[in-house]
Amino acid sequence: MTIFICLIVFLLVMMMWLVIENRRLSQENLQKTMKLESTIKELKTAQIKLMESSKKSALAALSAGILHQISQPITAIHGFIRFMKKEMKPEDVFYKPVMLMDEQSTYIRDMLEELMELVRHRKIQKDLVDVNGVLSKAMNLLSDELRIRRVGWGLDLDNELPEVFADALHLQQVFMNLAVNAMEALSEKPSGLARTIEIVTKWDKTQDRAIIRFKDNGPGIDPQLLGNIFDHFFSTKEKGSGIGLALCHDLIVEHGGKIDVESNQEGTVFIIRLPCLTKTT
Repeated sequence: MTIFICLIVFLLVMMMWLVIENRRLSQENLQKTMKLESTIKELKTAQIKLMESSKKSALAALSAGILHQISQPITAIHGFIRFMKKEMKPEDVFYKPVMLMDEQSTYIRDMLEELMELVRHRKIQKDLVDVNGVLSKAMNLLSDELRIRRVGWGLDLDNELPEVFADALHLQQVFMNLAVNAMEALSEKPSGLARTIEIVTKWDKTQDRAIIRFKDNGPGIDPQLLGNIFDHFFSTKEKGSGIGLALCHDLIVEHGGKIDVESNQEGTVFIIRLPCLTKTT
């Protein structure tokens, strides 16, 4: 009888041990599964980053080739216009139009040179930058084009906005690209209707970020396309290259910032958020 009781006790102890061990093994297996899933997720993230890096390299090479092909005829046109201007007198009938052509061809030439620098992955040269000053310069460079297209524009700048640690040339290119994008969207409005671009800066003190808003009163963007608006080679325009907004996105991200877009039938708003005085590389 005693042996029988001992046997029962032994079996009960063994069963309890098996239950405890099974729970331990299940917990260990769960932890290993979670670790494996985390590793797979990290590998997928690394793979996506590698693919994105390859896409950017291909984009840079393709863009550089396209810009090089464009720059040659632009340089020739610019030289011919300068020659025409030299041969003309201020009282000539076409002197003013030729002067305007000279200004615009100079602007296009300089723009192409800056774009070439960007797609060649010019090393970011960060310094303390006055965002308001860069914005004003960018819009002044586009003032003639805005006047020709009959687009009204205004700057509402926050005088308390701190400096940001950034590459001024890159920020200027982003601002000009967004303004040009707005002008092209506004060109779709029927003649006679008001066309406006409003640019506002604000200091988000709680997050210590500079907020820059580009708002136009154009026809807006199809909501189904908003998710792809910053993709490389994606464009809502029939003849668009799909490079401009993708480049803006990449440059802002490289500065530790973020760019978003909101749109409806009353217009489109691009919102840039940049960290203030953050010296990260």
